[in-house]
Amino acid sequence: MTYECQITIQGNARDIEFVAYAELSAAAGLPMAPGAVSVVGATPTLLHVAPDRWFAPAASAQTRADLALLTDRGSVIEVEGKWQRVDLQGPGATGVLSETIDIVAVLSERDCAAVTLFDCPSWVARVAGGYIVWTRASHRLHLQAEFARLTGR
Repeated sequence: MTYECQITIQGNARDIEFVAYAELSAAAGLPMAPGAVSVVGATPTLLHVAPDRWFAPAASAQTRADLALLTDRGSVIEVEGKWQRVDLQGPGATGVLSETIDIVAVLSERDCAAVTLFDCPSWVARVAGGYIVWTRASHRLHLQAEFARLTGR
């Protein structure tokens, strides 16, 4: 089966991760609920991807400054090149991901999740019209090939 879905591979971005080693509260300004995402416009800016771990894709100067204020309670880690972004847009985006995971169930009560897609460690976030997937750079070609197979491209 093939799915109608546009797949766009993004280039490297200046991503960062924040790992808390001390208790944080909502006053820290981070999305605190598991799987919560902060969004500016339609763009995810900060994802709560795991307990005490946040991901800031293509982190803005403001996000970097905000996280720098929390270094007494966690570590800011530069991860440029570690994660590769793949956008899936269109009516078949859910079908593509459902070939490897029940994405509807995974994201039923959250906006992002850490998952394994076709044996590739990934983070996925729901966005208008589809999903954004960040996979480890060493897995991008395999994931891209699986997505191409499922979309006939």
